[in-house]
Order: sequence, then structure tokens, then C-alpha cells
Amino acid sequence: MKITGIVTFLVEVGRRNLSFVKVTTDEGLHGVGEAYSVGPDEATANVVGYFRDWLIGLDPLDIEGIWQQVYLCSRFPGGSVVLSALSGIDHALWDIKGKAYGVPVYQLLGGKCRDRIRVYQNPGGATPEETLENALALQERYGFTAFKTNPLPPDQHDLAWPRVLDYVERKMRLLREGLGLDVEIALDPHAKILEPAKALDVCRAVAPFHPMFVEEPLRPENVEALAGVRAKSPVPIATGEMLYTKWEFRDLLRAGAADIVQPDICCCGGITEMKKIAALAEAE
Repeated sequence: MKITGIVTFLVEVGRRNLSFVKVTTDEGLHGVGEAYSVGPDEATANVVGYFRDWLIGLDPLDIEGIWQQVYLCSRFPGGSVVLSALSGIDHALWDIKGKAYGVPVYQLLGGKCRDRIRVYQNPGGATPEETLENALALQERYGFTAFKTNPLPPDQHDLAWPRVLDYVERKMRLLREGLGLDVEIALDPHAKILEPAKALDVCRAVAPFHPMFVEEPLRPENVEALAGVRAKSPVPIATGEMLYTKWEFRDLLRAGAADIVQPDICCCGGITEMKKIAALAEAE
């Protein structure tokens, strides 16, 4: 079997585009994968097109070899755009392989480990009260037992820091009292806190309400700073959606900078790389 074509599709879904990659073969099988919309979506599509000439004529079942060729033969180490493109291609190749052997992809990866997977939902909401109202409605309709929300006020950069902390504490208190102790609440400031001391302020402010974790309390570039926050934080620290490849996660884990790692399969390097990242995390 040989790869005969690779095309991309950008699908507008409101505030963002979803990027899909389709790989075709000479035996009629095709695979579809998703590449993360990191922002410059057309750039991701163009990078997929750039790799097309490298991959035409190769056996799509040689997924590990193709991954190594795309990553190692790129001139510079890949960042978000290159790794998103590679992830989309990787997913499409696994789709082809599953179809070729007539089994779900998880069987090719070693089989399933569980029959159910717990998920959480972001309830949205412009105010803490609206967030709680939305969460309660989702809980009643779908049975969610966990939610994730941004603890920071939408106008945080216009407020004095004590005002921000007051908002954080009030929002978390409202959610905990409204949802009760049987629902877990995760918090995601979206890496919008720039100082380690302020990140610790937020972690300490929400600690009495037992959050599931605080995600990306700092930008991910400074692993040492995040490790310092984690060492002093009374709540679990999560990070990883803006990190790529086993090498960046190795550095994160070596530094002891997170309790929970969150690689995004659409930009960390795809299924091939995420399985290796999971193995690193398991060893820790």
C-alpha cells in the first residue's frame, strides 16, 4: 500500500477553525485526522502540504518511520504549527492502519484499559452565578460529576490584585456551595498569571474549597518556575496542552513541575507520540 495524496480541510465552527487532514492510498483506503487549530490555521494547512511531497509513495502502515522522518528531517525542531500538522497526519495514518487490519486503533496500541472514561465540562458563563447555573443544568441533563472553569475575572488586567483574589475566592466558594462535595471543580487560568507569587496566591485562595487541580497557573515556557509553584502549592498542578513531544514532557517531569500532565493529542505529536508521553508519566 502506498500514500497517494494528502489534503487538508479548515472547518469554521464559530470562534475558530478545526483543521482536518485526509490521507489517501492506492488501495482505496483513506484516513482522517485532526490537527489542532493553534491560531495560524492556514499555516498548519500549508505545513501539511509541505510534508505531502515527503510522504507520497510511502507505506502508510510504517507510522513510526514516517513520524521520525517528518520530525527529524525538518530543519528546526517543530513548534506548535509543525507538531499540529504532524499530529493530524499521524492520526490519519492510524485511521488507515485500523481499517487495513479491521480493528479499532486502541487494539493496535495494546488494547483498552477501562470500559468507561470520566469527563469534565466547561459550563461557561459570564459571571460566577451564570457559571453555577450552567453547571447545575449540565449536571441535571447529562450527569456530569466534574467541571472546569476559569477562576479569574474577565477584566483581571484592569483590577488591583486584591480584587482579583477576592473574585477568585468568591467564585470558588459559590461553585462549591452550589455544586456540593460530590462534584469536582477544576480551575484553568489559561496561563494568564505571569508571576509565580500570584500563581501561589490563587492556589492558596482556592485550597479551602478542594479543587480537582489548577491548570497552567503559569506560562509553560519556564518549567523551573512552575516547579517552584508546585512545590509550595496546597492543590494539584496540571499542565501540558502547550507542550510538544516526549522531550518537553521529559523536562517537565524531571523538574517535578506538575501533578497531572495534559498533552493535547492534536498538537503534541499525535497518537504515536502521546503513547510515549503517557509511558513517561506512568514511570513517574
